[in-house]
Amino acid sequence: MHNEQRKHPRISVKELKAHVSIDRIRQAPIEIDGDVIDISYTGIKIRLNSPLPEKSEGIVKIVIVLPESKIPITIHGEIKHYCPHFEYGLHHGNYSTEEALDELMFECVKQTQTNIAMPTI
Repeated sequence: MHNEQRKHPRISVKELKAHVSIDRIRQAPIEIDGDVIDISYTGIKIRLNSPLPEKSEGIVKIVIVLPESKIPITIHGEIKHYCPHFEYGLHHGNYSTEEALDELMFECVKQTQTNIAMPTI
């Protein structure tokens, strides 16, 4: 069994949409939609609807509409991992406010708990 050495645990989410934009130096910005796969207090993994151009450097802005309250939350970060199938790992720990992350994490945990099937007795 693989034991992750992460400071903050990941929370797997379903049906959480994200809009990603990257402001690039001397190039046109990138705008693309996708789905959040998992999230923690310092990172987020997203599956985009199409691939990013190689080496898409710049500050990434992710807008996520909270599932229950429908409040949009903006997270800023940078791409750290390029994964297969248009999946990307982003670090946001130093870029986002703790209050915004608390609200997002609370709703993600709540959504995960609601989606867990309860066994019938």
